[in-house]
Amino acid sequence: MALILRRASTWDGESPDLRTADVVCADGMVRSVEPAGSVRPMPDDQVIEAEGSTLLPGLIDGHVHLVWSGGSDPADIVERDGEQVTAIRAAANARAQLLGGVTTVADLGSNWDIAIAVSRAVTQGHIEGPRILAAGRTVAMTGGHDPFWVNACDGVDAVIRGVREQVFLGAALVKTAATGGVYGRAEGEVVGASELTPEELTAMASEAHRRGVRVAAHALGAEGISNAVGAGIDIIEHGVYLTEETAAMMAANGTVLCPTLAVYRSLAEGGGPAYAAAKAADVVQAHGEAVRMALEAGVPVIAGTDAGSPGMPHPSLGAELAALHACGMSPVEVLRAATSRAADAFGISGGRISPGAPADLILVDGDPLSDPVAATQPSVAVCGQRVVHRR
Repeated sequence: MALILRRASTWDGESPDLRTADVVCADGMVRSVEPAGSVRPMPDDQVIEAEGSTLLPGLIDGHVHLVWSGGSDPADIVERDGEQVTAIRAAANARAQLLGGVTTVADLGSNWDIAIAVSRAVTQGHIEGPRILAAGRTVAMTGGHDPFWVNACDGVDAVIRGVREQVFLGAALVKTAATGGVYGRAEGEVVGASELTPEELTAMASEAHRRGVRVAAHALGAEGISNAVGAGIDIIEHGVYLTEETAAMMAANGTVLCPTLAVYRSLAEGGGPAYAAAKAADVVQAHGEAVRMALEAGVPVIAGTDAGSPGMPHPSLGAELAALHACGMSPVEVLRAATSRAADAFGISGGRISPGAPADLILVDGDPLSDPVAATQPSVAVCGQRVVHRR
């Protein structure tokens, strides 16, 4: 049985324009993109008449935490709820992402490796959710950023062991912390302070790549960002105090920036604990300047929300797309950041509507090429050819 979406104004994930087409899906993949009205369905085919709607690839959120609630202090909630309740909440959050048109998420930190288990449960059909690229516990230093979900590793040999352990457990990528952060610890953490050494970061990137996975590094401070880029880390998360020199290095290396702009604005406005609001207030202005600097340098920028963090429920991609647009990205570039460019950043197929791509699709009202936030309000969401939401 095929799924056919007929006469949709179709954006393929890369082109600057829309094309009216019939999109045919079979065996969980896009089989063909045909001239509008040319496809004649078979009796058993599922047909969605999409004239007047815009068809896009399913969205990709490049930074989420499924174990977190999006409340004022989600790390505290996890500690109080324990492993079993947290696992159930993570599954519910995964389904919420899917219903919002987010068909792939990168989960960059979870207590007890819960996100890896939720990813496996989705793949096996036990629960409904998006494709989950899960890191599980972060490979980071003892006493560093977000210690509640760290696979603590100190020294080159320990870091190599940590990477191997996470990959063995089923991690699709490795997450680390190159600097301190804004939310997570009320005391003992400085936003820009470097954590893992350049030697440890280099060993991590080398071993992860040898094992066939990519590395994303939480990095806010200028030194930590530079260390991570020089070490061969694939994706810089946040990048608040990026310098022109490091931005040029990122562009030359193809290093990706996932800025998560909206979460720091939420924290600065009091969306989390008081200590985080005070730190975030100092971060917001520098953060916007860093993103503009990265764009001018030609750094690939992708969309990620830090969903689950204070004030960032599942899903929250609309706020991030609006923030990227406000930083100077055109609507088409914003959409690419949440589709094809994000897929390329994580080394996965997807983020496109073309033969052979996963049948992860969304239908929306209006024209997201004028207002990219419209893409986060789907009337229909399809994941792996299965219609998971229809308004």
